[in-house]
Amino acid sequence: MITLPIVGLIDSVRTAEIMDNLLQTVARTRARFAILDLTGVEVVDTGTASHLIGMIQAIRLLGAEGILTGIHPVIAQTIVSLGVDLTRVGVHAKLRDALQYCITRLGRSKRPAAPTAGT
Repeated sequence: MITLPIVGLIDSVRTAEIMDNLLQTVARTRARFAILDLTGVEVVDTGTASHLIGMIQAIRLLGAEGILTGIHPVIAQTIVSLGVDLTRVGVHAKLRDALQYCITRLGRSKRPAAPTAGT
């Protein structure tokens, strides 16, 4: 599991750098989850919001689940204005909620399979 807190102003250039570093790390560590915590970001333009969604999609292509947390209302409005389908994107209000989600999912995948009848 990777957690990336993003703080301050982010533009398309910074988002591209973040994406490159994050995707390299996801591939190298074989992370199952990558959490992007936007608590420290108050506003993004539509281009940057589009890059963030692209980042989540790229994470999925590497076999990990991308999760967004800490989205401010203005950012939520920007993402919605793009008309992006977020049904397959994990979104949690707080980083703590996302971490709990990941820990629970990891715990389920490590449990041994229940014996089947007749074995």
